[in-house]
Amino acid sequence: MNLYLDTSAVNRLYDAPDSAVLAKGIQQRAIVFPSVFVIAELCSESDHTRRDGLLALLKRLSRGYRPAAMPGELLKRSVEVVSRWGDDMDQSMGPSWEGIWAALDDPSLIDKDSIEEVKSWKQHEEDLFQHMHDRGRPEMQKAIESLAGLERTHFITSFTGMIRFYSLRSDLLRNMVIELITKSGADVSVDDGLVERVITHSEHWRFFLAAMAYGIYARSLRQTKFSKKKNPGNIDTQQAIYLAICDTFVTADNQQRRMLRFVVPFGHTKRKVCSFQEFEKFLYTNDQVC
Repeated sequence: MNLYLDTSAVNRLYDAPDSAVLAKGIQQRAIVFPSVFVIAELCSESDHTRRDGLLALLKRLSRGYRPAAMPGELLKRSVEVVSRWGDDMDQSMGPSWEGIWAALDDPSLIDKDSIEEVKSWKQHEEDLFQHMHDRGRPEMQKAIESLAGLERTHFITSFTGMIRFYSLRSDLLRNMVIELITKSGADVSVDDGLVERVITHSEHWRFFLAAMAYGIYARSLRQTKFSKKKNPGNIDTQQAIYLAICDTFVTADNQQRRMLRFVVPFGHTKRKVCSFQEFEKFLYTNDQVC
């Protein structure tokens, strides 16, 4: 089993009364791929004893596997692979994030300034996401007012309905992909053929775009439960891209799990999204996971 543990799952595992037994079960049955996101979030824990314990747990579970790169880097590499009709790419982080891996290996390297830097980065990421939806929601609400009654109802009450709506307006998706490719700095020539191949063939892009679409639906379109407290934040949403590197994604965050279960069908192969409780039961009973 190729396993991805969200930060919330690592914390729940650490706090479990029989954490050592569960960790041993994971080591026996799975390959755990950490990500720069998860390590960075664990590094921001202020309690140094807990931080050291969390990082030691993740290090033991990941068994030396180099952490997965940030979403932006994965999108860039994926479009470059697709542009040359390749089928394989390096998923691991680049040299600019060596400090994160060093911190996983030796938590004593993490000082107060490092913690504050990571906290500031996390806050910046979430503020950008919230600002985007605060700015976009009035425009989106205005746009859907012009829709016919039945179409409008389907659009604002169902994520799948919204996806069908967007599929009829492929220029919106195309323009979004072009903008993201341009911002990524990928060394490619952007044309309609490349955009079509990216949308069709790249799981990294499919998962990422579907997660962003879910964010638009949840924050900017639906009429209730659209606050940031009731929906995944930026970091939780972006981690949908890591579905591409695993076959089982475990999270203890209910909002993130709900979002991922809408996103996972956009992959080319079957994957599972589990709550921590579901995965814990699997470790104890060896029943089918999730």
